[in-house]
Amino acid sequence: MSAIAVPVVVAPARRRPRLRAILWAVDVAVFLGALVAYASIPTGTPTAAGVVPPDGRVVVQQAAGGARALVVSRPQTLQLLVAVHKQKGWFGLRVADTAQDGISWASTAGAEGVPAMSAVFGKATGSSVRIRWADGREQTVQTASDGVFLAVRTGTVRSLSLSILNASGGIVREVAGP
Repeated sequence: MSAIAVPVVVAPARRRPRLRAILWAVDVAVFLGALVAYASIPTGTPTAAGVVPPDGRVVVQQAAGGARALVVSRPQTLQLLVAVHKQKGWFGLRVADTAQDGISWASTAGAEGVPAMSAVFGKATGSSVRIRWADGREQTVQTASDGVFLAVRTGTVRSLSLSILNASGGIVREVAGP
């Protein structure tokens, strides 16, 4: 008798497709975990003052709508920054600059979470500053110890004039608005 060799075909194990599916699911889970971790990293600062550049210091600040207007003293300039609190912390917007001894008028249109506001800021030689706005309102603000002041209003309103006042309320200097 002679032996007959019959080839036996064994079906490949079904473990390979199952292994691929498991590896794919693990890859997706790792990717989603990394995405969630990245999205949870704060990108803003924890305080409004945190938006100030490293070489600056906040001299005066005032709330305006849901934001804070900050006058920042930097080498050779005063800057008006608006700090807005969003989901990931405080973010800053540079609005205007003026010389260390200057006066500036600025406004924001109101977009991207920044409220519409009008501001007058700068440095004055008096103890207070009175602003006459175009809608007839008057606003008086005290100057800081170094003479820096900030007057802010919500909405876009032009200022007609600015009066620098001495301690007794007398006008030291009158400046026409823009």
